[in-house]
Amino acid sequence: MSRFRPSRAYQPELDVRFPGDHVPGWARPLVEGQLPNSAAWLVELPRRAGKTWLAHAVERARGDRPSRRVDLRSPAEAVRRRGLGCLRGGKQAPGVPVGCVVLVDEPALARDAAAGGRARTHHTTRTAPGAPPALAAALPAALRGVDPAALAAGLEQVRDAGAVPVVFATPAEQLLLTPHLGADAPKDVLRPPPLADAECARMADRCPEWAPGVVELLRTAEPAWLQTPFLLELALQTAEEHPALRADAARLATAAYEEACDRHQYVPQWFHDGLAAEHRAALRARRWRDAGVEDAGVEAAVRAAHAPPADDPVLVRHLPDVLRIHHVTDLHHGGGLRANVDAKDTSQAGQRLAELAGAGSPLDAYLDHVRQLAGQGRAPHLIIATGDLVNRPVDADGETALAWLRALEDQLADHADLRPDDPRVLLTGGNHDVSWELCLDEDPQARHHWFARVFGRYPHPDLHEPDTAARRVHVTYPDAGLRVALLGTAESGGEPAHDRDRERLERFRAEYVEAADAADGEAVRRIVLDFERHDPGVIARGVLDRLTREPGYVTLAALHHPLSPVPAVEIAPYSGVVNAGQAKWMLAEAGTSLVLHGHTHLGFTAAERLLGTARPWTTRIAGAPALGSRESDERNGYNEVFVAREGGDHALALRTVRYEAGAWAPSPPVAFTPGAPDETPLAVLCRDHP
Repeated sequence: MSRFRPSRAYQPELDVRFPGDHVPGWARPLVEGQLPNSAAWLVELPRRAGKTWLAHAVERARGDRPSRRVDLRSPAEAVRRRGLGCLRGGKQAPGVPVGCVVLVDEPALARDAAAGGRARTHHTTRTAPGAPPALAAALPAALRGVDPAALAAGLEQVRDAGAVPVVFATPAEQLLLTPHLGADAPKDVLRPPPLADAECARMADRCPEWAPGVVELLRTAEPAWLQTPFLLELALQTAEEHPALRADAARLATAAYEEACDRHQYVPQWFHDGLAAEHRAALRARRWRDAGVEDAGVEAAVRAAHAPPADDPVLVRHLPDVLRIHHVTDLHHGGGLRANVDAKDTSQAGQRLAELAGAGSPLDAYLDHVRQLAGQGRAPHLIIATGDLVNRPVDADGETALAWLRALEDQLADHADLRPDDPRVLLTGGNHDVSWELCLDEDPQARHHWFARVFGRYPHPDLHEPDTAARRVHVTYPDAGLRVALLGTAESGGEPAHDRDRERLERFRAEYVEAADAADGEAVRRIVLDFERHDPGVIARGVLDRLTREPGYVTLAALHHPLSPVPAVEIAPYSGVVNAGQAKWMLAEAGTSLVLHGHTHLGFTAAERLLGTARPWTTRIAGAPALGSRESDERNGYNEVFVAREGGDHALALRTVRYEAGAWAPSPPVAFTPGAPDETPLAVLCRDHP
């Protein structure tokens, strides 16, 4: 027989908060019958936190002293028989003795029309969420719920009769009721603290062979499960049913979370039914703010309601922190990098002054910037680099790029939705990452072997594989519900523009290789520029055919060449993806929310909706400024992508951050939901939606 069952009815011998004759200090005003400052004490707890058990416990702890417990979800006649019809708006005086503690459980509050629509519907006391108002109005009053103003008036009558009213309320109910209780009502709100060590030990004593060890494991690794009796008992029930999890806190917590959602409807009860719409909006807005998104609407939503702490272990998994992704591109290690300081004075003193003034490149400044973000708790969780990591594929520059990536990787933040083995840095190659001297090799993939060898530790599109079926396409983050499609567009990089040049290039091949091995960048440049080259962007059809839609996931795509023309005009052959239309169609069919690219050295955002498809879908496309190169008409920078998950739903925001006057300046964020035709203000994204 199970020793742990979190949904069982009240049993005094199993009550860990009120064992025997013990009364916790925070509950003594209720047990002793002290009068509140306003019309009633409000004991505020989320659903599934033990409100009903507390009501029973206070009633039992009072012993022979008068107390009366009433559930306002009961039929009106049952409430009247308890002498408390006034709590539902009845006209009769309360029939309770002086000194009686009246314990009001499940206030079942409804919309208060007299309050100008401030109140929100309490789902369980009306119809199902989304029921038409006319249908709800046609229901009997007992099923529609209690008017908060009427309940407050009834509580005042109970207090005037010499009794002590106590209401056990969810945060949503507290928000509805408090405005009607007077200015001193906030002084009367009691919030029971998390379980004390002794309370946890009492629950574990039900199964002393193993439960105390599980409690200690949770206390060390997953302490949020020790907040309420329900949560701890749920974790122990899970450990009881799955003994193999008793030594693995992470797997135990995951299994307990799944039990909470599947068997106990914890999220609908705790989050949707137990909180007001203002609370939910504030919790969502708080995530955006904590992620570093500056937005007036978000700040207003946070301030609009006193939302409960978001550290509930089930809610943390349902509504985790926003995932931060930095999209960097066109690093051009070994090439012409923009200088942070124009150091014309080449003397030793001048160089020292330049060093003090922050000499270096934007690549150096970006690493310092990420270190500062890490110190503020806002470092990126993932990096997506979309090509041209080096200016030319030589080992010395490859090692420099690798060292830079490793330094960046060391600063990345952890996230609850990222597993230890999830890759944190994703790459696509660009036209500058292709070994042009091998474009005439009998192996068409030979030009991509250098990139695969040097950057093999990071997921990339595997252009060195001749069989497209063997290439990696999607990198999946299961807990985050995130997929990133890595698409190699530099498939045919370095192609001679004219057939006659192929013979000339073959004659110069040995000279090119010798210069490249010597890391003589200028010699390589002279040889390469001696021929007219094309760097066509193309995505192999065999890769496009493998793009799929995955329910419950938000999908991003990363590539180097742009899919759409950008505002900057470049007169060059094949400056984009030659099969862009085909790619856009298949990306939309695969439910791709955002495509990230480089190549143009320009921050650029667009939304494209293909009409006539089976499922209307809008794909956003974002190019990022070059992070390092001086070959750019605008300031260097990067894109910051934010992914907010709520259960299996996602919302995204995007902004470009540019390096200006020695500081990183973000643009206003653009927010949207996957595939939606229009962008949505962040404050609106924080609200409830059908």
